[in-house]
Amino acid sequence: MDYSNQKDKTIIVREKGKVHQIFIENIVYVECDGYLSKIYTNDEQKPISCSVLLKEIEEKVEGYGFYRINRNTMVNLKYFKSYISGKKRCFETTTGVEMNVSRRKWCVFRKNLKE
Repeated sequence: MDYSNQKDKTIIVREKGKVHQIFIENIVYVECDGYLSKIYTNDEQKPISCSVLLKEIEEKVEGYGFYRINRNTMVNLKYFKSYISGKKRCFETTTGVEMNVSRRKWCVFRKNLKE
């Protein structure tokens, strides 16, 4: 896959009175718990928390190589390292984080990786 379209693209999010401009190419994954989304980047020690639905972030990064692996998590396929099949259905990033892929998303996810 070609991820060159991520270069120099940014999204703007607000975190407790701060405004962050985040380069899309630096986002590894986004987790959401209700209205609180946490954006994990490859250059930050702790995630950026913002009161935005995952669906809204998904719309901002559409077409840039992101994939929603379950109801609460969206990953940047640029940081894909490996996956584990079977009962576990696990996605691993190059940063060493493992996340579960939902049963419904699993078939589509594997098909997309083979293309």
